[in-house]
Amino acid sequence: REMKCICGATEQITDRSRSSTLIVCRVCNCSLHSACVKNALSKMTPDEFVCPPCRLDRVDEFHPTVGPGLLRHNYASCASSPFSLTFTAQAAQWKKQLWAVHLRAVLVSGGDLSGPAWPHKVQGKLNGRQCVAIDPPKHLHVRREQCYNLTPLLKQGANTLELRFFPSPDRRKDEPEENYCVGVVLTRPRSVASILARIRTRSTETVASGRARVERLLLEQVAKDEAGQQDECAVTGNFGRTLRPACPVSHCPIEEAAIGRHCNHVQVFDLQAYIAVNQRMRSLDKRWTCPVCSLPLRPDDVVMHPFAQGILDTLRGDEDLVEAIVFNEDCSWSTVSAVKEKEENGDEEGEGGGSSELIALSDSE
Repeated sequence: REMKCICGATEQITDRSRSSTLIVCRVCNCSLHSACVKNALSKMTPDEFVCPPCRLDRVDEFHPTVGPGLLRHNYASCASSPFSLTFTAQAAQWKKQLWAVHLRAVLVSGGDLSGPAWPHKVQGKLNGRQCVAIDPPKHLHVRREQCYNLTPLLKQGANTLELRFFPSPDRRKDEPEENYCVGVVLTRPRSVASILARIRTRSTETVASGRARVERLLLEQVAKDEAGQQDECAVTGNFGRTLRPACPVSHCPIEEAAIGRHCNHVQVFDLQAYIAVNQRMRSLDKRWTCPVCSLPLRPDDVVMHPFAQGILDTLRGDEDLVEAIVFNEDCSWSTVSAVKEKEENGDEEGEGGGSSELIALSDSE
C-alpha cells in the first residue's frame, strides 16, 4: 500500500505492524498517518475517511476527473501564501476533447466528501494573467463556493499558477488557521442523463429488499413509540410511517422512486428531480443532501426503491387525491385522502376546515 500523507510523506507500506498507526482512504486506498489526520480534522475521524486529493477529484459530480485527473495539488494556508503550482498541459488536445482544467480547493479539516471551500479572499494568476479573484462574502451573506475554469488561459506545455490567500480581518489571533488542499484538475462534462443511467444500472434494490427496509423502519418506529421518544418527524424531518406521493424536491408526483442507501425513512423522492436540482444549484458546497433527512447523499449512494415504486404506480393518476400513504406494522398500507369536504359548523362563523378520510387500498391484508 502506498502512503500519501498530509504531512508530505510518500512511501510504500509493507510492514503490517504499522497498520494501527495509519488511516486508509476509502477511495484510493492510500495510507495517512493517524496523528496527522487527527491533528488536521476539526471533528472525529469519519469511519469512511476520504483523503483531501480524492475529495478534490469528487468536488463536482457534473465534472468528474478524466485522463491524468489531478494534475498538481498542494497544502496551503494564509500563512504559507503566496505559493505556486506548476503543471504540464496538452492544451490543444484537451480543448478538442472538450476537457477542462479546473482549480479546486477543499478544507483539510473535512475528512469526507464535500463541496469546495476557499479562504476569506483569494487572488490568482495563471502564466502571469489573472485567472481567479474570490472576494469576501458581502455583509450578512454566504458566499457561493465554486470551482474555477482555467482552460481559457492554458498554454501548451508548462503552466504556472500563482495563488495568494488573505485571512479574514475578524479572525482572532488565538483561532487556529484553516488549511486547504488546492489542486488543478483535468475534467470532462457529465450530463444529468449520464448520472441517472449510472444510478439505475448500479442499483441492486428489489421489491423484497425495499419491503424489508420499510419493515425494519416501522419496527424501529414502534419501539420508539413504546419508549415514549419524541416523534421522528419532529426530530429529523422524516415522515415516520407515511409516504407522500409528492416529491419533496419538485412537489410533483414521484415518477421514479429513489432513496439514500443509508437513509432511515420511508419517504422517497423523484430521482430525476433530485439530480436535476443539484445540477442547477450554483453553490457547489450546498449540493448533495437528502431532501428528506438532510444527510449527505451523493449519486453513488442513491438507490432505486422498487417497493415504493409499486405502491406509487398503484395510485398513478390519482396522486392529487392522496395526501399520504400510511404504513401499518405489517407493511400493509392505506391512504389518507387529500380531498377536503366543506362542512357547515353552526357553532362557528364561516365554513369548517377540511377533513382527511382514511381509504384502505392495500390488498395485502
